[in-house]
Amino acid sequence: MKINPYDLNKRGSFGAVRQVQNEKTDGYEDKFVPDFKRWYGVRTRTMNQTYQIYGTDLQDTVDIVIRHDDSIKPPLLFQSSDGLQYDIVSSSPDDTGALNAFDILTLKQVTRKGAKNG
Repeated sequence: MKINPYDLNKRGSFGAVRQVQNEKTDGYEDKFVPDFKRWYGVRTRTMNQTYQIYGTDLQDTVDIVIRHDDSIKPPLLFQSSDGLQYDIVSSSPDDTGALNAFDILTLKQVTRKGAKNG
C-alpha cells in the first residue's frame, strides 16, 4: 500500500467514554475522554470496494490511515477533528517493521449522549 505521510493531515483523538463530574450540577455524566492524539488521513475506497461492502455491516463505515501503533485497537474509540465519534470496527496493522508503516482503521460513526451528530 502506497501512502504519502503528508496525507496524514488531520488530528484525531483516541480514548474512551468515561463518567466525568459535571461542574455545574455536581452530577456525573458519560463523556468522551481522549487518551492521546494521532495524525490521520481519510482513505478513499475504490468504486469496486464500495460495491463489495454494500449490504454488509461495513456499508456505513469509513477508513482512515495512521502511522503504525500497536496500542490502537478496539475497544478504543476515535474522535475525528470535527468532533464526531467512531467505534473501531477493524484494524489492519502493518507489522512489517518498515520505517513508514501505516495502519488502516475501519470506523463506524456512533451517536452517544453529548456527542456531535453528523
